[in-house]
Amino acid sequence: MRFNKYIWDLYKHSANGQENINKWTILNDFPDKEYCRESKPTIIDELRKNNLENYICDIKVNWYKMLKDYFINHDFNRDDVRDIYEKWVKEGISVNDVKVIGENKCKNWTIDVSFFSQILFASYPDYFFPYILNCEFEQFKKICNEFSIPIPEVPNKNNWEKRAMFYIDICEALFEFRKMNKFTPGELCAFFYDFAPTLVNELEDSEMPNPSKAWFVGGSKYDFNFLDNATFDSKDRWQCNVDARKGDIIVMYCVTPRSYIHSIWRACGDGFADPFFQYYSVVQISNPIKLDFPINQKDLINNTIWSKNPLIRKNLQGVNGYPIKHKEYLELLSMMKEKGQDVDILPTIKPTNKFEGDELFNERDVEIKLIEPFLLSLKYKPSDWIRQMPVKMGRGERNYPDYCFNANPQRGNENATMILESKYEIKTQKELKEAYFQAKSYALRLRSDKFIVASREGIWIFLSQNSVFKFENNYHRNWLEIEDPDVFYVVRKMIGK
Repeated sequence: MRFNKYIWDLYKHSANGQENINKWTILNDFPDKEYCRESKPTIIDELRKNNLENYICDIKVNWYKMLKDYFINHDFNRDDVRDIYEKWVKEGISVNDVKVIGENKCKNWTIDVSFFSQILFASYPDYFFPYILNCEFEQFKKICNEFSIPIPEVPNKNNWEKRAMFYIDICEALFEFRKMNKFTPGELCAFFYDFAPTLVNELEDSEMPNPSKAWFVGGSKYDFNFLDNATFDSKDRWQCNVDARKGDIIVMYCVTPRSYIHSIWRACGDGFADPFFQYYSVVQISNPIKLDFPINQKDLINNTIWSKNPLIRKNLQGVNGYPIKHKEYLELLSMMKEKGQDVDILPTIKPTNKFEGDELFNERDVEIKLIEPFLLSLKYKPSDWIRQMPVKMGRGERNYPDYCFNANPQRGNENATMILESKYEIKTQKELKEAYFQAKSYALRLRSDKFIVASREGIWIFLSQNSVFKFENNYHRNWLEIEDPDVFYVVRKMIGK
């Protein structure tokens, strides 16, 4: 989606637009009543000793105002922002000899990004963005993708320094976007927190797909009240696994002192990595069904199938985002039924292809039993494709795309209208991305305007948009879904002969 100035101007001059822009137009101050935080008596005493009484309100401290006063004493220009921020992250911050933030507290700068970014925005709105999206990085990323705002890949989970500096990466990308579109800082905030989400959410598919996998997540004593009072419409963000997919089954296990499976939820969005979330991996869950007869830890330990599971042997340590095998989930349902639970109201995992009961031993089995019959159903003939066509990709490098359609194999003039890259299985997001980049490189080299990644789990279709292939804009269906006439019609329109 390209930025449409006409639509933006309509929003900008509307009553709602003006209200949202004004809400973000430079935060001049942080009033004590709203922004003070309760602090230990020893900290308050230390602040008084160092002439910082102005920031004390009874037993609370206005850290927002204190840090803002500290930040605005630094003269910024565009070239200094990253260096100064990095210095604060590494060396910490002292106000009147009080160490407000210690050295190398990268983790604090990361998970408290909402706190720091609001103060930095209030101090220097030209250079900083108030990032207040708690466990909603996927929403921010969708907006950036839709409006072609380039942000780098999310840093690895354990690299806290890069995760802390990722905030500056975002600020730099949004600075360029703001200047290009002549936004004020307040307009940029209104764009990200009101205007763009409305447009992006309209493009979302609200239909809940069939579950393809089940995952454990854990609830602590701090979550029990929410879980016990959750209704079918309840939603929340939960630590899970980046490979969870919309529709997947989420098994909620309450840790000690309860130690039992409390409810069955569904993933209402794909799992994602959030650089600013302490535990990194997040998924949105909804549609809970509370169990009338919970399965406790002893039930799992004494079960012949579950007793062999490594997670059970570890006393369910590391439960969040732990994958559950198909046969293990079926066993859970069986255990619940024996206790008297109505399992007909619980979601089940359906096979993704008609050969689930048979063995698909390797990639060629997937091609012969799944891919090639599928291509024939799209009216292609074997003469329409070339398997393993040699393609020179670089100096001395020769590659072999699995299927090239309407191809010209003449050396130096190789081209194809469509590429299909086959894999035996694609279990994770990482494996899908690897296959995507491989197939994309072939498609670009052969000037194809579409390509397909296929495995035993189904197909992913990628279409060129303005000569660009975007990973997020793929159309995925499993093999059984493709047999549905309505789904097949959509697929045939996209990639049929």
